[in-house]
Parts: sequence; C-alpha cells; structure tokens
Amino acid sequence: MEKSRFSRRTFLKASGVSLAAMGAGARTVATATETNQSDAIGTGKGIHPGRVVWVHDPQAAKWAGPDQGHPWQDEQTDPAACEAMMSGAIRTLTGQDTDARAWDALFRHHNKVSGKGDIGYRPGEKITVKVNFVGFIRTHGGVNPETYNLDSWQDYMNTSPQLIAALLKQLTREAGVAQSDIAVGDSLAYFANEYHELLHRQFPDVTYLDCKHRPGRAQMALSDAPLYWSCDPQGARQDCLPQAFVEAAYLVNFANLKAHSGSGVTLCAKNHYGSLLRLPPEKGWYDMHPSAFSKGSGEYRNLVDLMGHSQIGGKTVLYLLDGLYSGVHPRDRAPLKWKSAPFNGGWTSSLFASQDPVAIDSVGLDFLQAELKEARAGGADDYLHEAALAHNPPSGTFYDPDHAGNVVRLASLGAHEHWNNSQERKYSRNLGKREGIELVAITTQAAKPRGVTAPGAEVKLLADGFKFTEGPAADTEGNVFFTDQPNDRICRWSVDGKLIDFMKPCGRSNGMFFDADGNLWTCADMDNELWRIDPQGNVTVFVRNFDGKLLNGPNDLWIDPKGGIYFTDPLYKRPYWTRDPAMQQDGQHVYYVTPDRAKVIRVADDLVQPNGIIGTPDGKLLYVADIGDRKTYRYRISPDATLADKTLFCSMGSDGMTIDTEGNIYLTGRGVTVFNPDGEKVEQIDINKGWTANVCFGGPDRRTLFITAMNALFGISMRVKGVY
Repeated sequence: MEKSRFSRRTFLKASGVSLAAMGAGARTVATATETNQSDAIGTGKGIHPGRVVWVHDPQAAKWAGPDQGHPWQDEQTDPAACEAMMSGAIRTLTGQDTDARAWDALFRHHNKVSGKGDIGYRPGEKITVKVNFVGFIRTHGGVNPETYNLDSWQDYMNTSPQLIAALLKQLTREAGVAQSDIAVGDSLAYFANEYHELLHRQFPDVTYLDCKHRPGRAQMALSDAPLYWSCDPQGARQDCLPQAFVEAAYLVNFANLKAHSGSGVTLCAKNHYGSLLRLPPEKGWYDMHPSAFSKGSGEYRNLVDLMGHSQIGGKTVLYLLDGLYSGVHPRDRAPLKWKSAPFNGGWTSSLFASQDPVAIDSVGLDFLQAELKEARAGGADDYLHEAALAHNPPSGTFYDPDHAGNVVRLASLGAHEHWNNSQERKYSRNLGKREGIELVAITTQAAKPRGVTAPGAEVKLLADGFKFTEGPAADTEGNVFFTDQPNDRICRWSVDGKLIDFMKPCGRSNGMFFDADGNLWTCADMDNELWRIDPQGNVTVFVRNFDGKLLNGPNDLWIDPKGGIYFTDPLYKRPYWTRDPAMQQDGQHVYYVTPDRAKVIRVADDLVQPNGIIGTPDGKLLYVADIGDRKTYRYRISPDATLADKTLFCSMGSDGMTIDTEGNIYLTGRGVTVFNPDGEKVEQIDINKGWTANVCFGGPDRRTLFITAMNALFGISMRVKGVY
C-alpha cells in the first residue's frame, strides 16, 4: 500500500501551528520553549484530560557521584522519598485524597474508555509493568550473562529499583493486586542481580521477566498476537507481542527521562522498542531505527503503532517517567546534573505521571530540550504530531497496528503542544483553555500526605467493661485480638463487629503479633515468657529466660520478614507474680529470637526502659520506644539481625506502636501521636481515657485503627492502610 504524505504547508494548516512559530528544518531552543499556546493539537486523555503531574524532591536522588556507590542502592536513592513521590503523583493525577481511591479511579476510568463499564480492578487480573532496562540489554555487555552481575554501565539511567518498589507497594497494598498477578521487566534485557535482589526481597511472588530463563526470573515469550507496521514493510518477518502483554489486563509504562543522540529523546513511546523480543534493527525483521532517527517532519513514525496497539497502549492504565537521574543515551554511562532551575546543578530527582501517552512525552521533551542540545534534534517531536493527529496525521499514514491493511484507523492518542517558556512551564490548560496539556507541579511537601485519618472520621467506642486493654494484633482476615490483662484473657473483635473470648487464662499476655502461618505470639507476663498460640489455642513456650536467668517480663514484640522475633524486656513488677520480683538481668534490654528458634540474642543494651517496638515490612529498620527516657529510636537492621546506626526518631516514648504503608509511626500514651518517616508529627488522635496503651490496624482492608485504652476498645477509619 502506498502511503501519501501531506505537504509541509498542509501539515501546518491541519495542526494549527503558525509558519513563523515553526520555522523550517531542525527546531531551535526557542521553538521548544516559546511556542504559542494555540499550538495544542490532539485530544487529551485521562480523568483530567491532558494532565501530567511532575513531582520534584531533591532529597530522593542523593548519589554523590562516580566512585561513591551507585544510584540503584538504597543508600544513594531514598526509598521513602520515592514512595512519597509515587503516592503524591497518583493522587494528584486523579484528584483523589487517598492512594486506594486514586487507583480505583485509574482502573475505573480505563475500563470505561475501553468499553468495559464502570468497574475497578478485579482480583486475579494480571498487570505487566514495562520498565526501561537499556543498561541491561543482552547485547550491551552491561550484565555478565553467566553471573547476572553488573559488569559495566553500573551507574546508567535504568528505571530505578526504588521507584519500581514504590509502584509495587502501591499496587499490592493500595490497589489490592496480588504479587503473583504482577510481572515486571524488559524483554531485551537481563534482570541484573543487583536490581533483582532489592526487589525480590520485598516482593518475592512478583514475576521478574528476563530475556533468558534464570533462577528467580521468567523468560519472556512471544504470543501469536501480531503487530502490523503501518508502513507495510515488505519481506520482513511478522512481529508479535510478548505473552506477558497479551495475558495482562493492564500495563504500566515505566520509562526514563532521557535524551537520545539518534532520536532526540527516548521516553514512554520509545520504551516499547524494548517490548518486542528482538532488537529494533535485527536482521530479517522490519528495521525500526530509520523511522526513529529521521530528522524530517510529517513522516510515518513507528512509535505511533506501538503507542496505539490494542495490546500495548490500549491496555496501559498509567504512564510514568523516572526522572531521578537523566542523561543522553547511548553517550552517557552515568547521569548528568542539570544546570536549569529548580535543579540548580543537582540531579533531576523527579517523577512524571499521566494517563495521556502523548502529553507525558510532550512534557518530557520540553524538559529535555531546555537542558540538552541532543533533544533539540530535528524530528524529535514528529512522532508526537503523528500520535496526536493519528486520525488525520501530517504524513497521511493510515495507522492501524492491529490489522493487516487499512481496517480501523487510530483515533487521536493524546494531546501535544510545547510549554509557553522554560521558566513558567505553562501549557494551554494551565492558562485557562479547555484543550491541550495541563502540567501540575507538586513540591516535596505536597507529595507527602498531611493527615492519616479518613476525612471526617471520628473515634468510636467499640466495646468497654474491661479492666485494662492491651496488645492488639490483627490476623490475615482483619479480626483483632487484644488482651484484658488483669482478667487474664485474650478477646477477639471480628470483622463483623462481634466480641468473644479467644483464650482464658492466657498467661497474662501483653503485647502480641501474628506470624505468617497464622500463629499468635504473645508476651506472657505471668511467668515472663514468650508464647506461640496456634489457631486452635494450643500453647508452645519458646523463651523462658536469657543466660539461665529470668527475663524481666517480655512486653512487646515484632516479627521480621525472615520470621525472627524482636522483643522488649522492661521491668514492671506485677502483683500476680510468684517469682522474686527483683531484676535478675543486668538491665532492661531488647532481644532477638532467631527464625529457627535456636538462639536468643541481646541486640540493644543501652536503653533505660524499652517498651513499644515495630519494624518496617522490608526488614530494614526497627523502631524502639524507650518509655523510660521519653524517646523513640530508629535502628538499621543488619543482615545478621543485630542493630546498628541508632538514631533519635522523636522525643517521645511509647507504650505500643504500629506503622502504616506510608511509613508513618504511631506512638501511644496520651492518645495516639503519629509521626511521618522523618520524625515530624503529622497527627494527634485524642482518646478520652487516662492512658492509651496500644494500637494496631485491622478490618478486612486494614483501614481501621484499633486502639486499646484503659477499660475500652476504640476504632477510627483511616485514610492510610496498615502494614500489619
């Protein structure tokens, strides 16, 4: 089939761009930064059409530079900052006040426009995340194919594992997607050990896609779903899509903010050059590079076929650009610091999000053109004109990647324009127009949620009549178990609001925590022991003493991802003890029970009176409240479970503690006081009782905070979700 082309003047007339603004040949910097706002073309996509969210947090990218570690290490790129950026991006993109509502809005919008109706994500539906691992491509030599360790390109700008982890946390904890229903990878690349280990430790059931079959990875396979290039290449083998795309109900396109010495830029659209199992210029197949590298305008662009295919763009629920570290491919093996404001000689340290594939690449292009000359190459934005006007493109191409021949022409794939200038960064919708792009920039603080309770939520009394409540812990279903310690019983508050006795007597249990097998571990204060109670109520005593001497009285505990148990051992003399109440240990300390239960190790001996304790779900950090010194400390957990890097978290002690999925820490005493991961107070939940002993998340969605205080059990609905 012969493809007609519009003339240059016909293209300008169709797109509404003035001849004076466009000029001829390669575009200058002024073209990218000073274009008139009437240039908006195409139809904006998304809940808020054409919206692109830009989050900039200079604290996220902390890498000191070459020979100072590597950008992919947690010490160099802050996981907590990345999580806050991801959360802020999706909430701002959708206009929702919680992460869970944001994801529901994303899925519902996608399904509506796909003709599936007003339905959200349904359990069991699969999601594939297409990341950009150009530094790991099998032909580049960056990864050793035998060991899978990084040999070179160690500092290259791949999609960051910290941002990938932030996305996976959102999907699994907020969107309700099972790890086993998520696949992540790049079909042309090895999934290097350094990245795999960081992610697999946190998400062991996610499928990690790889160009080969290696332990812990799944080899990418082709489906029989064809991709037809709209230029109708002759004599080329038929391209088909990866099975992981075809099996998925949804895709997430997670690209990088990079310029390209050949194509000008490489963003979300070009991320799909890695979505075929063969190399773009591989012999025998249609050579994709000439289209990408052409400096002309009004030409067929194969990126439009990739963006518009029903199994690629048609399934994409979210577009993301990792802008933590930027540079020029393939010239730069390490990122470049940017001179322009607000980067001011630092890393770009940004994240972009959109539902519009054309708009997000248009914004990425403007940022890159303002900083890097390679991005100003002629033809760099031609694919965006073609995609925005896919229904009537300047090239005259009949874009139909789903069919052999001209059957169904693509509609506009999104909105394209350039910003007004590189200082204000305003697009048409920012200037009050009802078309084009809207760039929403949010600061570090705006990306961080302000409060943790649900809007309008109030504390509710659930049950009372106890003597003193303590130790709440939720099972996998969300039922909450707590102790009425003076009455020597463990009670159960079910998800349907029913209260029963679970065990009586219970060894005067205090702090409690469930393990991965559904066993309830308790600090049994009657004889200063650590108990395991199985679902049938059978008790096994695991810890009776330390170094042959009675413990003071285990008070609170946390079980790490490996199954080891940290517990605090303060001394509170009890009237029901039959033992000698004098202290037999040499102080009040923190201990660790190894996962095989063979050893008990003392891990902290420099606290006055440790009480509440909680750890992060990745097993990296432990928070311990020294109620005797009115302080709470944060420790780094070493690989051997010992504690290091003791840091003051906040100047407040606590009885019990818990943590939510945003990393906020909940301390108790005078009500519940909530601190963000930086140790800043973000909310106070007052309880009308003299003392608040403990707290946990429960309910079927872990969005109810259960609070034990004096003789009662309270609850309050939360914006955030509990980790445990």
